[in-house]
This record gives sequence, C-alpha cells and structure tokens, in this order.
Amino acid sequence: MPDASPRSEFLDGCREMLPVLLGTIPFGFVAGVAAIAAGMTAVQGVALSMFSFSGIAQLVASQLIAIHSPVVVTVGAAFVVSLRFLMYSAAMAPHLAHLDWRWRAGLSFLMTDQSFAAAARHYGESRPHAHRHWYFLGAAITLYLSWQASVVLGVVAGAQVPEAWSLDFAVVLAFIALLVPAVRTRADLAAAIVAAAIALVAAGLPYRLALVVASLGGIGAGLAIEAGRRR
Repeated sequence: MPDASPRSEFLDGCREMLPVLLGTIPFGFVAGVAAIAAGMTAVQGVALSMFSFSGIAQLVASQLIAIHSPVVVTVGAAFVVSLRFLMYSAAMAPHLAHLDWRWRAGLSFLMTDQSFAAAARHYGESRPHAHRHWYFLGAAITLYLSWQASVVLGVVAGAQVPEAWSLDFAVVLAFIALLVPAVRTRADLAAAIVAAAIALVAAGLPYRLALVVASLGGIGAGLAIEAGRRR
C-alpha cells in the first residue's frame, strides 16, 4: 500500500480537530475575555495568545496579572502548568527525530494537548512513513488558527460580556473532556487525585500559588507511583 501524501495527511489532521473545536473555541473566547478583565490592552491580550499558545497558561497569567503578582511568580506558574509538554515532546520524539530542526521547532511551538493526543493516536494506528508529520501539522494549524480567532473575539468583547453567562465554566468542561480519557493508569489517577486535593486545601494561598503547589504535588505523586511500579 503506497504511503499517504503530505496533502492527504495534512487534511486528515485538520478533519480530526473539527469536533475538538466545539470545546476550544469557547475556551479561547474565555481566555480573550480574561486577558482584558486582567487589565491588558487588546494588543497585549492577542500577543500573549499568539506567542504562548497555551490556554491554561494564558488563564493563569491573566489571573496573576489581575492581582498584580510579581513577574517571577507569573512566569513560574505558567512554566509549572506547562511542564506536561516535556512529556509530550518525549513521546513524540521517536516519530519526529528524522525531521530537521525547523520542523521540530515549529511543531513543538504548535503542540497542544489536543494535537498531541490526536498525533499520538494516529502514529500508534498507522505504519511509519515519510509524511506522517504533516498530519500533526494539520491538526496543530487548525487548532492554532481557530484558537487565535476565538481569543480575538474574546478580546473584542472584553468586559462587555455579562458575568451571568459564566463562560469560565467552558474552561472546566474543556479540561474535563481532556482529563477523563487521559487517566489510564494508577499513576495518572494518583496525580489527578493528589493535585485536586492539594488545590482545595491550598486554595487560600496568595498569588494563586495553590495551582503551582497542586501541580507539583500531582506530578510528584504520579512519578512516585510509576517508580514504585517499575521497581
């Protein structure tokens, strides 16, 4: 059977992301609204989205900027909640190692939870061939463009959106949809439970540090369970 072409792989990746947009578009809108509510200008809110391209990191940064947290705390919190991308990159490395640095850098920047999940599933189900990275690119580009468009809409709407709409609940739904299928092992479950428990207990910490502490605790619990299993 001949290898799929770059075009067909790219379009398959784009199509794979279409159902995901039902969750990411409201999420992006909320991120745009949050940026303006935090006191950022429209240009700053859009620039944060374009150059960070991480929904949860954008929301964390917006919340910390809103309460005038120190820059080091804001950057540190965004870094901690983005540590999962190290694991994603390690998982993708065997499939992308043959590409030059420009491809790898571009795909690394565009990678999200959704595009990683789609690419990992696709690579696990299809045989290796020279154009599989185009699938990853198609999925990632679809998400990037739709996310930026939804953030711009949120930025334009800004504070005009009534609080009664409770759009921030869309963020919760989006992450529940990602979390439930991802919890497959005891280590995953332990990380989720420990992080949730710590977040509740530490909710009163200043500068939203409960999120940082909970993330570190969850990561530690998952690593401990996994290390015990291997022993």
